[in-house]
Amino acid sequence: MSRAAEKLISQIKQDIADGLLKPGDQLEEAALSERFGVSRTPIREAVRSMVDSGLLETRPRKGAFVRTMSAKELLDLFDVAAELEAMASRVAAEKLRQSDVQLIKTGLDACYAAAEADDAKAYCQANLDFHRAIHKASGNYWLTEQLKQIELHINAYRSMPYEVRGRMEKSVQEHQEIFDAIMEGNGEKARILMRDHMMLQGQRLPSLIQALENQ
Repeated sequence: MSRAAEKLISQIKQDIADGLLKPGDQLEEAALSERFGVSRTPIREAVRSMVDSGLLETRPRKGAFVRTMSAKELLDLFDVAAELEAMASRVAAEKLRQSDVQLIKTGLDACYAAAEADDAKAYCQANLDFHRAIHKASGNYWLTEQLKQIELHINAYRSMPYEVRGRMEKSVQEHQEIFDAIMEGNGEKARILMRDHMMLQGQRLPSLIQALENQ
């Protein structure tokens, strides 16, 4: 694979992981060519690779799109994510270093600020920062890498429940409880709270996905 295609794949994956590209969004060759200053050959190479990995899908005469997962696929993935996130929270609580405290607290503070401003876009990024800070605090490389792979598939959906009235405020409360448990060094409590937090997020998605599919 060419270096240009690898660079494209890396950036598109990052855009999907950060929620900048959402399920159903089209990737237009002309726009990608202009953005990255490359010909369409590496773009097509990158798209083929991401179709093979399940991140993108192609539609006849329409091109490539960020793949929209079925409700069952996404719920199954949230089940896995909930267990891994819960493990990261438990380990973070048990191995917490002072250097990790401020990073987690910064993510939490950003969640509060975004919720108060009723800014769903800002909350989505703050939420990712909070969760990623906990991943880092776990100090477990393999766990963190697995969570990064899952993020590629679920992050585009994580912001959807924030459009539901009151969900951001409830999410902040859940984050605060998780944070408190981690600061207390209560790994089992942190694990349960994080798992419940992720499962609730996933349970809200089927109806939202259905609405997306009907657009």
